[in-house]
Amino acid sequence: MNAEVPHTKKFILVNGKMTETDGINPDMVFLDASFRLSQKMWYGFGGIPLFYENLELLKTQAEVLKLPFPAEFENERELFRLTKRMLNKNKFYRSGNIHFQLFWNNESVHTLITCNAFENFDFPVSKEGLLVTFSKQKKNSGNTLSRFAFFNEGLWQAGLAEIRDTYFQQVIFLNEKDAICECARANIFMVKGNELFTPSSEAGSYIDVLKPFILDTATQSGLNVTERKKSTIPELWEMDEIFIASEILGFQWIMGIENKRFLHHYSGIIYQKLNERLSQTNS
Repeated sequence: MNAEVPHTKKFILVNGKMTETDGINPDMVFLDASFRLSQKMWYGFGGIPLFYENLELLKTQAEVLKLPFPAEFENERELFRLTKRMLNKNKFYRSGNIHFQLFWNNESVHTLITCNAFENFDFPVSKEGLLVTFSKQKKNSGNTLSRFAFFNEGLWQAGLAEIRDTYFQQVIFLNEKDAICECARANIFMVKGNELFTPSSEAGSYIDVLKPFILDTATQSGLNVTERKKSTIPELWEMDEIFIASEILGFQWIMGIENKRFLHHYSGIIYQKLNERLSQTNS
């Protein structure tokens, strides 16, 4: 994966205004907020490929929670311009993450946009396979909020805590019907022959704007794509290869689930095509 580039003097956006910080944690400004929404997106290839998709997802979550959306986010083109300007002022020219945070307190909403830089240009990928196990935590597929990352964050942290001090690096979450949902902060994709399967939102999997791009890329790679309401553990053992992906974690191949080992073929092809597609999707 990409290593972060150290940078002490930073420029950030606070309530739509460019602000310079020097060793100050900007999150401290909004400690009294009663609620926070957070969205990370990847930038690279001279653009922010999924900027507008991430912004729309933020807006959807605010609407579901009946929270006022910040006025400075309504002009999407201007927000994009300011975000690109922030990257340039920080001299972040390769790739990295942009972090959008919205803070509500009573009826007011405040915004904070920060960024960090990676050393590489390409979309993050781990060339080392992951070892994975199943979490004891269960998702509720009937809860519509389980589609959103903010609702799952506590669950993900609890699942990752289960594997602390073990040789596992990720966990798979099941729902109340023992159907496969996702991994912590990443969607899961399973390949058998020329078929690619991934849990649907009806199974309880969360929404990540990268997922449709991966499914389209898999189709372009010659795979038949199916979003499943129920994929079971016995079916998982029959898969040829498995990988996970998100804008937060990048693209990661699963080498093994407990004692079962998997191949590494289509996942590499899909990553290369996805990387090419993102390089041509410069918002």
